[in-house]
Amino acid sequence: MNLSQLYYFRKLAEVKHYTHAAEELFISQPTLSNSISQLEKELGIPLFEREGRKIKLTKYGEEFYDYATQAVNALEKGIALAHEHAGSPTGSIDLGAIYTIQGDYLPALIKGYRDQYGKEAQVNVFQGLTQPLIEDLESNRYELAFTAYVANKPNLTFVPVLTQQLVAVVHRSDKLAWAKELKLAALPARDTIPYPPATPIGAEVAALMKTHGLTASHTYANDEITLGSMVESTPGTVGLALKTIGLSPFRELITKHLPEVDDDFHQVCLTFKTAAYKTRAVENFIEFTRSFEWDSKH
Repeated sequence: MNLSQLYYFRKLAEVKHYTHAAEELFISQPTLSNSISQLEKELGIPLFEREGRKIKLTKYGEEFYDYATQAVNALEKGIALAHEHAGSPTGSIDLGAIYTIQGDYLPALIKGYRDQYGKEAQVNVFQGLTQPLIEDLESNRYELAFTAYVANKPNLTFVPVLTQQLVAVVHRSDKLAWAKELKLAALPARDTIPYPPATPIGAEVAALMKTHGLTASHTYANDEITLGSMVESTPGTVGLALKTIGLSPFRELITKHLPEVDDDFHQVCLTFKTAAYKTRAVENFIEFTRSFEWDSKH
């Protein structure tokens, strides 16, 4: 058994496809197949079994995967630490993020991280919505992601880092714009535009609306920019949205405080795979984010 076999085994176990795994490893498929066959022969157990065009781990393979991954992760962490002590660059951090934190919170966080740890680690930011970001995180496209909390994800860690306020969004010409604050009881007669209920924030808003006897119109908006555009082009409608920079470009819209809703209505988390190998740069970023204090007013 050699280290290459363990790397190949780990990648194949994650990708579950010989051709795709070989491509990501930059080796030929026969090389990968022969290496896995030799490993199985040496161990005396089958590690994989066919499942249509894909493969999956056998019960023996699942047991071996846990130990092999721990061993490879420990070795990679030791190598990264040695490079750090030698003054070598610490590589890059691939970070997925919902777009609503990219105009204020995230730039301040990254600046603070670099001020403390230096600029050796490059932070690559990719934008998306929570569900696709979670899927990409699970498939190892990112090492970290800023998302909403998603239930039933036992392999992921969600670290709460900030909250966002829910507000009502109305057109400047609407009589509701004159109210100091807007109670949800005033909305049943209006077409109300929320987020899609299949999204994490949409489910939170849908539960709130149900509690207060509100029914959404048949129109939904995935993000604040889309929602703002819809309300601006259709005076008389009311949007229920997070108060983020996505609403700032709309000069004809007014946001109204909702007294029945806590200001910390929606939580944003730093999310990562709990058991995945993390470079020192990634670990430093996690720890810095846990302790980072951000003033949303500045």
